[in-house]
Amino acid sequence: MTFKSAEEINGALQRLGKRLLYEYAEPISLVVCGGSALNVFNIARRTTRDVDVLAILEQTAEGIQLRYDRPLPKEFCGLVAAVGHDLGLPDDWLNMGPKDVLQVYGAPPGMTERWERREYGPSLTVYFVSRLDQVHFKLLAAADPKAKPHHFEDLAQRIKPTAEEVHAAVGWLLGRATPPWFRGNVKRVVEALGYDDINRDIPQ
Repeated sequence: MTFKSAEEINGALQRLGKRLLYEYAEPISLVVCGGSALNVFNIARRTTRDVDVLAILEQTAEGIQLRYDRPLPKEFCGLVAAVGHDLGLPDDWLNMGPKDVLQVYGAPPGMTERWERREYGPSLTVYFVSRLDQVHFKLLAAADPKAKPHHFEDLAQRIKPTAEEVHAAVGWLLGRATPPWFRGNVKRVVEALGYDDINRDIPQ
């Protein structure tokens, strides 16, 4: 089974929040991106298999910490699987598939000021990344040589980013040493989006 709407995604998260509460599990906060966030924000209405977690969020004396280097707690994963069983979803319908993005690229500047916080009971808080940050992550995914077509489709057909959004995403992706093949892939995606001016500024 896949999620077909924002209502189904929110319903699964609400059920998970209740399970956490009833099982006296430790409260947890998650940063979520991908198709589930696009649906929740009504940027897109398409099926998606899972809820993509970028990181576990912790509030510390030093401020917000994004724990992308930690796996989801075992007890929490058990409750995720139980909800999946209830709803006919895979055991890992909520997972940290994209966690390596933050480890390699870091968060887009200002991401923690743009996301939207939603609470699913007292034990589960989800921070859905903003439209602008979705542009960043989707451009990265579409530039992957093994990318599935839905990443570019999300960009071109659903998000429809502005020139300013694409320019910001390119700056984030190429703001570090990158190999020629990667820059070439980024150029290919930007060209396909129709932003020739931005494309010409990307180095070979």
